[in-house]
Amino acid sequence: MHKLFVTGTDTSVGKSWVASLILRQLRRDKLRTGAYKPVCSGVEFKADGTRVWPDVEALANAIDWTGEIEAVCPQRFAAPVVPNVAAGLEGRKVSDSLLRTGLRRWENIADYVVIEGAGGLLCPLSDRTSVADLAAALQTPLVIVAANRLGVINHTLLSVEVARSRGLKTAAVVLNCCNAPGDVIDPSLKTNQNQLQHWLPEVPIFECRHAAQQLIHQSTVDTVELLKLFGT
Repeated sequence: MHKLFVTGTDTSVGKSWVASLILRQLRRDKLRTGAYKPVCSGVEFKADGTRVWPDVEALANAIDWTGEIEAVCPQRFAAPVVPNVAAGLEGRKVSDSLLRTGLRRWENIADYVVIEGAGGLLCPLSDRTSVADLAAALQTPLVIVAANRLGVINHTLLSVEVARSRGLKTAAVVLNCCNAPGDVIDPSLKTNQNQLQHWLPEVPIFECRHAAQQLIHQSTVDTVELLKLFGT
């Protein structure tokens, strides 16, 4: 089972969107694919009162998953704060063991699993485990998603440094366009990719443009190129 861990420079930078794009492309090419979010927080409610966690739903929909939602995310909490705090507000604790072992549900049914973290690499998942700790324990390469805007160079380089300090490989950086059509154009959008490639010459820098259906590198990314991110 090949694994890829999607993390971000911050919250709300498009991790779920990028993870879903990767999953959908793998599925289109008939690869056995799984999605795993070890823990999430921040519940929303449908019109009928049903509780839903949007990130988890996005991942499940990307692979047309109809099984138990626990396979995608075994630990879910209501409050829109970091998971260990959200768990505490419910009188519960995030299980460090389950963060790691929940992935086993995909053994024998998926050859490629995309894992989505919460927040950035130093975001706490439990009282003892950060996103970086979990990625190191799972021994998986990283895709770092960063919002393409002023400040992204510093945020991305800091994230890569954290990854290196934990012995983690950054397989790629994805610059995600968070601007809506009609927004004032940020001049840095024209130079951020080239600057990041200058400072990270060994790391592929992809783009995810507004309402993208696929990632973009020098050309549209084919599945062979995606599979390289998994270390295959």
